Amino acid sequence: MCILDRDNMLLQNLEQESINEPGTSRGSQPQSTSSNLPVSYFTTSSNCNEPTGSTMATTESEPPLKRQKQLVLSNRFGAPSELQIKAFYEAIVRMIAEDLQPLSIVENEGFRNMVKLLDSRYQIPSRRALGRTIIPNIYSNVRNKVQTLLNDTSFIALTTDIWTSINTDSFITITAHFFPKGHSQLKTVVLCTKKLHHGHTGVYLAEIMTSELNSWGILDKITAIVTDSGANIKSAIRLMNIQHIPCTAHKLNLVVQQALYLSEDDSVGEESHELHDSGKIKLILKKCRVIVGFFKRSEVGNRILGEKQTQLGFTQLLKLKQDVRTRWNSTLIMLERLVKLKEPLTVTMISVKEAPSNLTPEEWVIIEDIVPLLRPFNSLTIELSAEQYPTISKVVPLLRGLQTSLNAKTPKTSLGSFIKSNLMLQVNRRFEGIEKQSLTPYFSRATLLDPRCKKAAFAVEENASDAEKNIILEIARSLTNNTLDAEREVPTEQIEEDSENLWNFLQNRVNNVQGQTTSTSSAISLMRQYLNMPYQNLNCNVAEWWLSHKSVLHPLSEIALKYTMIPATSVPSERIFSKTGQIMSARRNILLPDNLDTLIFLHKNM
Repeated sequence: MCILDRDNMLLQNLEQESINEPGTSRGSQPQSTSSNLPVSYFTTSSNCNEPTGSTMATTESEPPLKRQKQLVLSNRFGAPSELQIKAFYEAIVRMIAEDLQPLSIVENEGFRNMVKLLDSRYQIPSRRALGRTIIPNIYSNVRNKVQTLLNDTSFIALTTDIWTSINTDSFITITAHFFPKGHSQLKTVVLCTKKLHHGHTGVYLAEIMTSELNSWGILDKITAIVTDSGANIKSAIRLMNIQHIPCTAHKLNLVVQQALYLSEDDSVGEESHELHDSGKIKLILKKCRVIVGFFKRSEVGNRILGEKQTQLGFTQLLKLKQDVRTRWNSTLIMLERLVKLKEPLTVTMISVKEAPSNLTPEEWVIIEDIVPLLRPFNSLTIELSAEQYPTISKVVPLLRGLQTSLNAKTPKTSLGSFIKSNLMLQVNRRFEGIEKQSLTPYFSRATLLDPRCKKAAFAVEENASDAEKNIILEIARSLTNNTLDAEREVPTEQIEEDSENLWNFLQNRVNNVQGQTTSTSSAISLMRQYLNMPYQNLNCNVAEWWLSHKSVLHPLSEIALKYTMIPATSVPSERIFSKTGQIMSARRNILLPDNLDTLIFLHKNM
């Protein structure tokens, strides 16, 4: 029996490959045929006559091939350059930021072994070096890039939200939204995620936000701030003298909550035989939650439910979904899943003795009435929560579409009709002034300046006309300012005027009146020119359309982009906190707030 020294043979093959590389003096020598053999070829053979004892002992006592291969790799490729090391460090930071990993991952044995296997020439930085040197340097570079983008834009919109962690620490995050100079792609960046050290009063929040915006040098560029309807945050924005935009998604969620009576207190007297409609809704939803909760806890019930789905020919096994009051559209998701699993669920609940009471046939019909009534709200929330394209100009037309959709629904039950009426009443009440210029004028202005909508999206023509008048005034102011700027730039000779010329006053007044008249007439003409242009299809990129018409419709194009970039919801900042929650979980609670701010910043902006 003969043992082939696999390690030495592989090492020879690596050396042979190095020799055979182009440009070497021995490149013409024939390559060993053993280099193409799989590992399984290097095994014990019974056909060799050489003694094996000493060979086997030597083979078992030798160190593994890894170190020898590493030496060969180092000889072949040399040590990594500074540029390669920098790219390696950036890749580690990017992985930590994008996957929201703790800094201690660089000390994990599995991670270190994997990197050594891939390329042992690279030295993994320590957690200390990562946190004190590497990440701060990368953060500085990324911040400079973000600062350059912010400096090159004229208008910026913000979203902000406050979140409390599992450790009862409060944080505020601010996201910025704008069109980079010459680009039609909406850009979103995170400015900060800061820990709050005092009570959440309007004055304190205004100080925090003002300080942050001043550190970026963009306070005078802020067009609007989108938040929920919290009194403290609204007060802070009012103190900053910036336009507040209420989050449309929050208002839609409140519509559904109030229409379905999703209050904190869902207790219902089941023994009562004369429940009002509101009580019936609460009772049905409570039974749904009890059923879902049972299958979430019961291993037997959950297993049998899966078996029944298989028997009934379900191609994909589905699980029940529990609703959460603070999670938008979760009630719809729970009811939809119950309806999908109605048949296997009913059979399972008959088979399991501990199962709660099932829904009655009438209650199943009511649920089937509720689901199509709630679906438009879910679709609208998803549509308006995007970050890559403009959304505020969609609010008015999509709300009209929502009302039309609800009107077209025909529930089968009286309770379904009651819920439909409730939903329509809440929509009308919460969005009654969405087209008017008195409370939230930016919605209607953005809609009017959307070439897909213009005046056709408005329910009341007078509201469209009011928005048009305000935009014309804004155009006129812009034209006047441009004229004044041009006059300041043109050098003029000093003209000696008679100080006793009493006609100077009248001449100055005439010049001012003529200038104002010219600006207003030009603004009216420009607005009419835009409104007379053809409507664009629904797939039109609004920002791209305005950029392509910049030379023709200036300065209306800049005004349009100023309104168009404003988000319809505060979802961008809330998405940041969903990531923050992952970082602040029990496995990552060793992170300091400074590291948290940095990682969230890099996660979004790298």
